[in-house]
Parts: sequence; structure tokens; C-alpha cells
Amino acid sequence: MDWSKTKTIFIVVFAILNVFLFSLYLNRSENLEVLGETSIEDRLRVDDITYGDLPETKEAFRVSGELMPVSTTELRELAGQTPRITGENTLISELEEPFGLEDSKGKLNFEDFLEKYVTNGKDYTLWEVDEENRVATFFQEYDGRTIFYNENSTLTVHWNAEREVTRYEQSMLYNLKDINEKKTLNTPLQAISLLSRSGSLQPGSDVREVKLGYSPLVQLTQTQVLVPTWHIHVELDDGTTADHFVNAVDNKIMDKLSEPDTEEEEQ
Repeated sequence: MDWSKTKTIFIVVFAILNVFLFSLYLNRSENLEVLGETSIEDRLRVDDITYGDLPETKEAFRVSGELMPVSTTELRELAGQTPRITGENTLISELEEPFGLEDSKGKLNFEDFLEKYVTNGKDYTLWEVDEENRVATFFQEYDGRTIFYNENSTLTVHWNAEREVTRYEQSMLYNLKDINEKKTLNTPLQAISLLSRSGSLQPGSDVREVKLGYSPLVQLTQTQVLVPTWHIHVELDDGTTADHFVNAVDNKIMDKLSEPDTEEEEQ
């Protein structure tokens, strides 16, 4: 027997076998990735949780900012109102003459009021209107993204029975800037899946909108650090709506942002 030829044949056979096994390994890995992604969609489908197009943002910075102090000099520049300071960083102002909010169609319109009476009013976006209690809540924005439920960057507007503004409260962050390197974000689909698995998202829910914004790591500090946060707006089976918040970096539910007196719990 020619052992040299036999040895060569064994080497070739083993080489081919190794290539074949390696290709099986790669195919298995790819299939597992596909199955992993599909399993999320399948679970949501089983729970009758629906959603439309989702954002594709994959990275975002954390943001830092400082509490803006209210100076007496700025107060003197506010015309047509009687302002006062509370806690150094919050302005409370009473209008000398009520300002009408209704537009020509009888709907509430805050644009003219913000432009005329509120310093940096264009930096706030309308979050919620409570017609029963006659109050509207605005959240400050940074780089086109909303800062959710931060007591240090909120504007609250009050009006009377004639739908005329009588007073407002304002707090604001300044020196806002991106910090460190961009963070890799969990996908909106992963955030929705987390809410579903935790029971926060009820079966039959329809995810109507998902947006990226920011939420504070700790509220009770002079310097604020804001983390990228998915805001998930949901319509339930009974027609009511709910808002959920998920840390887009750590994939942790932050729904207590919207609950009162929970700042210390969120730390």
C-alpha cells in the first residue's frame, strides 16, 4: 500500500469535511439571527400588538445641560405680566390682561401667546392639553427632540372659562450639548417587545407612534444628564391612549417618568 497517497487522501477528505462543517455553522448562526428577530414579531402578533413604520435611528448622544436661573433683570423685560421667581429656577407669571387662545375655528392655539409672552417660547413643544382643568403642558426640545417629563424644562399654561390665558409657569435648561461618543440604541421593536413581556403593553394594543427623545437620569441636580429615550404612544382596545418610555440605550422601562413624586425612585 502507498501510504503517502493514502495520507494525502485523508488530508484532503478532512479538509473538505472541515469546510463543510464550517459552512453549516455559518448557516446555523444566520438562521438563529433570523429566528431571533422573527420571534419578536411572532410574539407581538400572538399578543395582537400591532405597529406601523418604526424609526431607524441607530445611534444618539447623551446630552448635558444646566438649570437656567431666572434673573431680576429678565423679569423687568417681561411686558404685560407680573412675574415672580420660585426656587431660583422657576418663573411664575400672572398676565395683566387675559390673552385669548381661540383661533378663527374656535380651537386652542398657543403660538401667538408663546411668541408674545414666553421667553424662548419656540423651544417648547405642546405635550398635553387638559380641557377639564384648563391647563396645557409643554416640554422643552433639544435638536428637534422632546425632553420628557423633566420638571426643570417644562412650561405650564393656565386659562379661564373664556379660554383666555391668565398665568404660566416656566423652567428651562440651557447650555445643552452632546456629550461623549454616540451610544448604540436598542431598536423600537425591542422596546415594544420589552413592554409586552413586562405586561406594560396590553394585548390588542396598537402602537400609533414611536419617537426618540430624552429623559433625565437625575432631576434634582444643577447639571442635568439626559439619555436617549423611546416614546411609544399606544391606542388600546377601548379607544383610550397610553404613553410608554423606554431607555433606548439600556432598554429599561421608564414609565414612572409620567407619574407624580417618583423622581427619587428613578434615580
